[in-house]
Amino acid sequence: MEMREVRSFVTLASQLHFGRAASLLNLSQPALTKQIARLEEAVGGALFTRGRHGTQLTSLGQQFLRGSRSLLRDFDELLDQAQRAARGETGRLRIGFGFHTFELVPRIIVRLRKSIPSIEISLRDMSTAEQVEALRAEKLDLGFVRLPVPSEFETRPAIEDRVMLVSSTLAKLPVELTLADCRDRPFVLISQDRAPTFHRHVLTLFSKHGFHPHVVQEVPEVTTALALVRAGLGLTMIPQSFGTSRFAGVRFHLLKDREARWRVGAAWRKGDDNPLIERFLTLLNPEVK
Repeated sequence: MEMREVRSFVTLASQLHFGRAASLLNLSQPALTKQIARLEEAVGGALFTRGRHGTQLTSLGQQFLRGSRSLLRDFDELLDQAQRAARGETGRLRIGFGFHTFELVPRIIVRLRKSIPSIEISLRDMSTAEQVEALRAEKLDLGFVRLPVPSEFETRPAIEDRVMLVSSTLAKLPVELTLADCRDRPFVLISQDRAPTFHRHVLTLFSKHGFHPHVVQEVPEVTTALALVRAGLGLTMIPQSFGTSRFAGVRFHLLKDREARWRVGAAWRKGDDNPLIERFLTLLNPEVK
């Protein structure tokens, strides 16, 4: 039994006329007759009678009609959902991001939801290392990570970021402050557990200037680090992408070191055919700097 035969049966049951039903189905009348015969053979009994009063449903046909209509509705709904998913008009997208893309990713999601209201999106704030493992384990569809990443992933650059040095306005330090000027000052750093690649990058910068920082506190969040700096506990290092306008009482110092810069990009598994990934990347393209 094929779905087209069920559809032909339901159409004929509504018309009770082989000629009209065949016309609606774009079939010849003999072709419709053969489909109904095959369906009756599969069911094991006659679904229609043909006599002086025209075509009529048998009692078996009436019973079969109720289930057939429900089956067609479910099938058509399933087919529509699958076709919309194939076009990237619905479905699920699991996205990882970190503080580098704290503003970028939500901005794109808003536009994606406007174009595809039915999309299911989950967001996870994760470090690059956590995102790479989640992508590998198929727990994420798309991540925003520090580049480069292993060759098993496709990538697309998104933004360039850099480390900023942050001091309290109470400290009255010069605007053009370098790490070399901070050798003997206390630091509050984002913890290695929260952001292992960023933590390692910061320590590498200190090493370039010939010293290891005096770390008085490690914290999991940038906002906590900024709050402690504002209170006078020490200096900190944060990504420039985190933004500078939302936090009073601190001063931001751009580091001129070439090594202070890095690229952040979208990453996804090679061969992943989720059409929503491409829809998201299309919206990302105008944002690439």
